[in-house]
Amino acid sequence: MRPEDESQSEFEPLDSCDERILSVINELHHRHDPIPVDLNERVQFVLELEAELDARVARVSRSGDLVLTRGDSELMVGQGDPASVTFDCEAVTVMVTPRPSAPGGLRLDGWIGPEGIYEVELRSPEGSRRASTDGSGRFALEGVPDGQMLQLVIRPDETLQRQGLPAVVVTPAVRL
Repeated sequence: MRPEDESQSEFEPLDSCDERILSVINELHHRHDPIPVDLNERVQFVLELEAELDARVARVSRSGDLVLTRGDSELMVGQGDPASVTFDCEAVTVMVTPRPSAPGGLRLDGWIGPEGIYEVELRSPEGSRRASTDGSGRFALEGVPDGQMLQLVIRPDETLQRQGLPAVVVTPAVRL
């Protein structure tokens, strides 16, 4: 590509025209593809995940009313009846259903397959809370903060791990 002005070189300092062009490009990026407000939390999640050597990351397998588009910083469950969200990885499936509970809170009913005993950790900006499943993989968490980013960390018991399940399964963060 040849410069319009033969005296111009690609190695010359930026001039005011270059700066205006870069300013417009910067504004377009900020308007149409902004940096997610929770970028620091996402980076922290990845770093913590790398520390867990045998962790598997589950994906949303059935999203119902969930929508994720480029530029969005979260998955959100739609309004109306409680929407079940299903996460899965190669060996574990987790289904959760949020239900209204105390004012500003939710009850999270969950089921994990295959059946067995699991430790379930719910991470949110307010901290972590834990529950254990019964033998069928069912669990419930009360007082879950409504409208905040939440993430589940699933740890199968030793019996399930000997059967080939990963030591840790982590879901993506979602907003319920």
